Parts: sequence; C-alpha cells; structure tokens
Amino acid sequence: MVVPSEVVAELRDITQYQDIHAAAANNVLVARSHYTVEDPYDRNETPDSRPTFGLDDGETDGIVLANAPDVDGFLTDEFGGTNFPLIHAVLQGPRIVPTPRLIVDYARNGHLSHEAARTLLTTISPHRSWENSPYVSQLLQRLDE
Repeated sequence: MVVPSEVVAELRDITQYQDIHAAAANNVLVARSHYTVEDPYDRNETPDSRPTFGLDDGETDGIVLANAPDVDGFLTDEFGGTNFPLIHAVLQGPRIVPTPRLIVDYARNGHLSHEAARTLLTTISPHRSWENSPYVSQLLQRLDE
C-alpha cells in the first residue's frame, strides 16, 4: 500500500486533537511499517504539480498515485457523499475501495474476525455519518453470511 505524503501530514495534524479521529490517525501512523509513503509528483508517470479536482490535497494526491500504472485500487472513506462521484470521475482505472468494504473483506478473508469487523464498523459509523447508510447495512449483513 502506498500513501501520499500529504495524507501522512494530514494524519499528523489530526493527532493533535483529543477525539476518536485523533486516535484513529495515530493508529495509522503507528502502523507505518505496513505502508510506503510517497510523494506522487516524484514519479515519472505523474504530473509535475497537483491537479485541481476540487478535492482536498490528500485526496487529490491519492488519486494521482492511484492513476499511476499497476495500481489495483483506491482506498477511501468517501462514499455516498458529494465527493464520491468526483473521485469516480477522476480515477482512470483503479477500483474504488471504500473503507467499510475493506473491513468486511478483511473479515471474510480471515485477517480479522467477523465480530471485530462488526465492532469496527459500528464504532466508526457515527463518526463518519455511516449509521444510516444502506451501503454499510448491506456490508454488515454480509458478515452474517
């Protein structure tokens, strides 16, 4: 997994708060050995400067990396909101993988227990406005299959 340096900077900023988002950001930073940090504009096959997509810098840089050759997917917590169609429009090929889907797939493939996945989704949901999402409801039902 490759994470844009701008996303890491945003995570560091978030850790300054005293809330669940700060705790989650800190967990991602602590797991640094599980991902590579890269400036997307250092690659030969990417633009020299940040394009204007109408998204924040971290999302934009993630899309620039995702549009590079040999990328399988773009992990995002955006779905169902106004940014999702825009992300879909600017991606040039990789599959969009929303965070809830990744969590459920981890459970279905044995990397996480079904109960742990359910707990993660129900804990995250109110903080990401997912509690009434039919998408998340469908994924939770898949954990019972």
